[in-house]
Amino acid sequence: MKINEVYTMQEIREFGLTEKSVKDIHAKVFLNGTKVYFFEPITTQSLRLYSIINKRSFFL
Repeated sequence: MKINEVYTMQEIREFGLTEKSVKDIHAKVFLNGTKVYFFEPITTQSLRLYSIINKRSFFL
């Protein structure tokens, strides 16, 4: 997956990412292994990937 690319919910699921419920963040957050992916909603079915961080950093 590449930063600033737009993905559909189906494509995101096909990459094996699982959605994480979060508070106080205006983004969709997905987990996969040791990485956390942040997506900005573009439309109801399209999301733009804008950041990828280490899972440990996210939960600190």
